Amino acid sequence: MKKLILLSVLLISSITIFAQDKKSLEERANQMYGYTASEQYEKLLDFTYPKLFTIVPRDKMVEILQRMTKGEGFTIAIAPTPPNFKFGEIKKIDGGHYSVLTHDLNMKMRFDEPVADDELEFLLASLKTNLKTDNVTFDKKDNSFTIIKRSQAVAVWDKD
Repeated sequence: MKKLILLSVLLISSITIFAQDKKSLEERANQMYGYTASEQYEKLLDFTYPKLFTIVPRDKMVEILQRMTKGEGFTIAIAPTPPNFKFGEIKKIDGGHYSVLTHDLNMKMRFDEPVADDELEFLLASLKTNLKTDNVTFDKKDNSFTIIKRSQAVAVWDKD
């Protein structure tokens, strides 16, 4: 389960987006985040660097994203909260434009079965370590973890 959670976060937070100027970058980053939070994966993948689909076909990527958010015994949802994007400088390298952006990522991981008290500390520590954040809390009534972290994505615009 730890690998699935980590893979979920990595895929969701490392989708690349295309942009050539700062205004376009901001607009597309907000669209990407909105599609992620609303689980509109077909639209989200329109923002994915095309070469990724030579490794994983687009239809398989949609399946992977759907399975990641609805795993065995749990669901993960991205909260529709402001991402607070910070955009790095747009750099031109070998005909391509690149920028690193950071944003807030607020996720809720809800379990189908109650989390046992003797598992709670292990799960909290595991989530904090694997997701590289100290901001993980458990809501016993909701049987869910809330995970808040700063995440990164790479914006790419090139001939592909």
